[in-house]
Amino acid sequence: GLVANAPHIPVHLGAMQEAVKFQCRYWNDDVVGEGIQPGDVLVSNHPQLAGGSHLPDITVVTPVFGSSGSNNKEILFFVASRGHHADIGGIAPGSMPPHSKTLSEEGAMIVAFKLVKQGQFDTEGITELLKDSRNLPDNLSDLRAQVAANHAGIGLLHQLVEEYSLETVQRYMAYIQDNAEQAVRSLLKDFRKRHGSDIVIARDAMDDGSPICLKITLSEEEGTAVFDFTGTGAQVLANHNAPPAVTYSA
Repeated sequence: GLVANAPHIPVHLGAMQEAVKFQCRYWNDDVVGEGIQPGDVLVSNHPQLAGGSHLPDITVVTPVFGSSGSNNKEILFFVASRGHHADIGGIAPGSMPPHSKTLSEEGAMIVAFKLVKQGQFDTEGITELLKDSRNLPDNLSDLRAQVAANHAGIGLLHQLVEEYSLETVQRYMAYIQDNAEQAVRSLLKDFRKRHGSDIVIARDAMDDGSPICLKITLSEEEGTAVFDFTGTGAQVLANHNAPPAVTYSA
């Protein structure tokens, strides 16, 4: 599960985690069977199938293998970077056309691809996937920057393991996740006390009139909440539906 991410874009709390999980499932699937090897870097942006947010947000995922010894073939962690690309094709510059009706009208769709394989950047393959971009050189440069950012993260993780040991680093990652859970439970308990009710209801509407309905049922004892969107409108034939990973973030 997710250990840490940039704090300024809450939507990626769920979406980044789901994007990495999908790549793990995809490349280790019995049909694909290729697996994830040292020197591989994965890329994806599909919002419906692969944990993406919207198409211009391209996610680059790099496995972190052990640096030496018996764990140098074992994936210990993943690092990932998500960059908003200025254009990836579609019917309008910027790849966020306000009147799009299908995903393909917004640009290139990448479910799973090895951007780097055995240490080699696949320029030909990613160029084919992004062939309709209005500024392909920028896309390629930005993707290389994302690969480099992940590489820097891997170096820092290896330094942590070397200084404190793998067991200690993994233990403290679990502590971070446990602390995050307790922080959210405490927030929910406090929210319940302040509002004096187990149920909170809110209603709003999109510009086209589609209703957004939310009922939150709180447990002060356990510090939990159930989010019920019953009554919310169906998906619309436009570009403002929430994909699965974004809904999970919410």
